[in-house]
Amino acid sequence: MAGLRLQFLLLAPCLSHAIALISSGGAMSNSSLLRGAQRVGTRGYHRESLLFNKQTVHHHMGHRTFNAMEIIHKTAYWGTITLGTPPQQFKVIFDTGSGNLILPAKNCNMAGCNPHRKYNPQESTSGAAVVNEKGESSTEISFGTGDISGDYYKDQFCIADGMCTEVRFVAATAQSPEPFSDTPFDGILGLGFKDLSMGEHFNIVDDLTDTSQLPQGMFTVFLTDDGGSEITFGGYRPEMLASDIVWATVTRESYWQVGVEDITFDGSKTGLCGSKGCQVAVDTGTSMLAGPTNLVDRLSNRLGARDDCSNFASLPNIGFKIGDRILNLSPDDYMDKSNGDCSFSLMSLDVPPPKGPLFIFGDPFLRRFAT
Repeated sequence: MAGLRLQFLLLAPCLSHAIALISSGGAMSNSSLLRGAQRVGTRGYHRESLLFNKQTVHHHMGHRTFNAMEIIHKTAYWGTITLGTPPQQFKVIFDTGSGNLILPAKNCNMAGCNPHRKYNPQESTSGAAVVNEKGESSTEISFGTGDISGDYYKDQFCIADGMCTEVRFVAATAQSPEPFSDTPFDGILGLGFKDLSMGEHFNIVDDLTDTSQLPQGMFTVFLTDDGGSEITFGGYRPEMLASDIVWATVTRESYWQVGVEDITFDGSKTGLCGSKGCQVAVDTGTSMLAGPTNLVDRLSNRLGARDDCSNFASLPNIGFKIGDRILNLSPDDYMDKSNGDCSFSLMSLDVPPPKGPLFIFGDPFLRRFAT
């Protein structure tokens, strides 16, 4: 999918900011998945680099570690989908940092699955087991704080009335208690690029676009703190915007990743990104900001935020220069402030090459800009 660009849309002053993600690429090739009455094929092994990762919060004078579920999730990203004929309903987190639909299966009887609604292929006339083009019929996925294993299926998927298509997905037959026993949603709907998916026709965004079910190949994330958050498939709402669109080219079609020329303090360049610039991925599956350890340390030291909040009022806006525009985060966005205690809320997260190193922009950025 060539020519993809990422839009940044400022919201009206009375609203929180948000970001709009747009896909303008061509159709993908047809799926090479196979259907059979009996499950055949090998098992794949995969690792999710971003979702459910434990991360570290840096202070100017030290650091502390939080529970992963306190860091990763924000309930604003829940949504309801249906799968099967007749439809089976599930709550999913919309995650731009992964590329698969994952739901617990009916035959998963363990702590990581039992609190959730489970997909039952026997109760769907349109469901069938499938094998991907690598000959895999199942997978094991390792997360930062847990793991799952599951089988590949295809079935009829609907994300809204009239927005339906056949998709391939993972029906989890085993899920570790941590973190899945505590998640308030049933599964994960990955909205990242195809290279994060299990194979042809596993990518939900591509499937909806290829079947003309996703107008303009576009979806938009709008996040607020007042319960009015939403994800719009097929466009964005102009009445919520307070500026022109800022376009940025997707530099690597995996995460929704763009290039940043430099990091700024109150509009002045810091040089922290060097001559090659920095890479940033916008991730709806992360409730914080994160970045490479060495850059987070240097940024924290340069910022000099005091743990007792005594210099909070004089802290600068931290900006990320994209083209001729600077996208700013205020101290309220990047600092955790509570009962006279302040901490820099940028996490250390080292994504290995070739996808990393890169910054991860989660909720604090998404509340400022529509994507």
